[in-house]
Amino acid sequence: MKNKIYLKHWLELKPKNYSSNTDLYYLKIANEIYSNLDNNTLTALSQLMNKEDIYILCCFITCYFEDIISQTNIWQAFKEQYAQQHHKKLPFYNIDDNYIDEEINVQDIAFLIWYFTNSLEDEWFVTPYSDTFLILAEQAISVLDEAFEYAPENEQLKKLFDFKPHTDEFYETRAFLQMLFFDSYLFYPDVKRRFDFSIFEIIEESKDEDSNSIMGYIREVTDEFTFNKVSSLLSLRAKDWAKQVLGPTHKSYNDISSISEKITGLFLYKKQNNESVTLEHIASGIVFEMTKKSFDNSHNLNEDAIIYIGLVKYKNEWWFSGNFFMQEFNADTILDQKNSAQARAEVNFLRDENEIGKIMQKQKKAFLDFNDNSLIAFVKSNTLNAFVNDYFAFFNNSLNLTKEESENVQKRTKADGYFGSEANFEGFDNDTDEIVVFFNPVSGLEMYPNILNAFPDKKNPFFKEEDREDALYILMAPDYSTEFTNYFIENYKDKLSIFEKEPYRSYFDDLDFLLKFWKKDKYKSKNTIALTGREI
Repeated sequence: MKNKIYLKHWLELKPKNYSSNTDLYYLKIANEIYSNLDNNTLTALSQLMNKEDIYILCCFITCYFEDIISQTNIWQAFKEQYAQQHHKKLPFYNIDDNYIDEEINVQDIAFLIWYFTNSLEDEWFVTPYSDTFLILAEQAISVLDEAFEYAPENEQLKKLFDFKPHTDEFYETRAFLQMLFFDSYLFYPDVKRRFDFSIFEIIEESKDEDSNSIMGYIREVTDEFTFNKVSSLLSLRAKDWAKQVLGPTHKSYNDISSISEKITGLFLYKKQNNESVTLEHIASGIVFEMTKKSFDNSHNLNEDAIIYIGLVKYKNEWWFSGNFFMQEFNADTILDQKNSAQARAEVNFLRDENEIGKIMQKQKKAFLDFNDNSLIAFVKSNTLNAFVNDYFAFFNNSLNLTKEESENVQKRTKADGYFGSEANFEGFDNDTDEIVVFFNPVSGLEMYPNILNAFPDKKNPFFKEEDREDALYILMAPDYSTEFTNYFIENYKDKLSIFEKEPYRSYFDDLDFLLKFWKKDKYKSKNTIALTGREI
């Protein structure tokens, strides 16, 4: 294959069934960027990605250029969101007087190259301060500067991203979110590739199943990305990006703002009328009114049948989205759902935040009192069960409930079908694991094995010597919550020699942005407390 970028590479970053009379012009620009890369730059890039990805990277930079020229507002949406969250123009790079917001900038391109490269990498992290990124950006912008005055606007692309629904129904809005999240260039290295990989895995793992089952799995994954997954850029959902791209004056702005996370789970069918179907979320007991505008199978529903379904709130109505199937009433299924903390937590985002916040504050205070005024403890795995159960007993005693109040709580809880369970951590190796226990004020207890050598603490009896890999793993791996990572940095970074060195020391200037990038969907901790006997 010749060293040339073809139309297929360019269209890889475009929406499905898209074409424009400007495509060949911008393809020519992408080829000029590639031709302008010197041998040293190409050699450095080849250590980070294969040749096909280098072609796509040149197209990616060109898409940024096309975005600025055509005012499709995608890059501008990132900059506005970043400025709102972090109160400066860009991460990592110095912004001087030559930086012009509405035009192309070498810092923009260097950042996009860093983002593209690290989105492709699963095994290691490439520092944003690499000379390769700035040199490549300079070589690219020399091509783009020359074309800036004469480049044509892509009217077709601008029309696609200036959403004009023909109806006010949910599904047209859902399709726009999917196009923006899966098919716009900015999310190609991240969301698009993760989404495609998930679909590939489904197809590979479901080879022996019928096509209807496979399509059902694909619908679930598609909806999960559309409504619940976030981008590695700023940890935002599709609806957040859509709002920013369209702007607050767009007629669909408030409708898109109203979109909730998707709830998927088991419900009891209760009743229906001309407008809605009444469903009870089995685990929590919360009642949902699903609009019949979204559901064609209401005539097949049997009273108290168990229904698996996905629901999304849009313009103050619950809409069916994803898959649906029904089974007869089964008492064991009901009991299992009632006692599933995970199933109950599915709807926690609908709960009163103040109510949950008060509960977590009480648990936090109890943990501090229980654990010598520290949010962190270091224990052997064979003592973990006892430690956790002792804490919960301490917490329950701290509530100072009278015997009558305690009995009433138990009655309400059992009436709600929840019996709870004692802590059990058999997944840890009782012979070798040493555990960091952390109380996360947002989500509760967290346990992390075998990273004790990142904690030079007099309370840590297992510390031997500083472990660079443990420290970096806490920062970069999604396994560790943002709250835990911030606690680690605030309390231990000045005691670890690794953070005295570059580039690690400079990461703290943009740490929150990096945590969003590294941890993605787990950046925002979710409360999993099993609330019982309560209503939203």
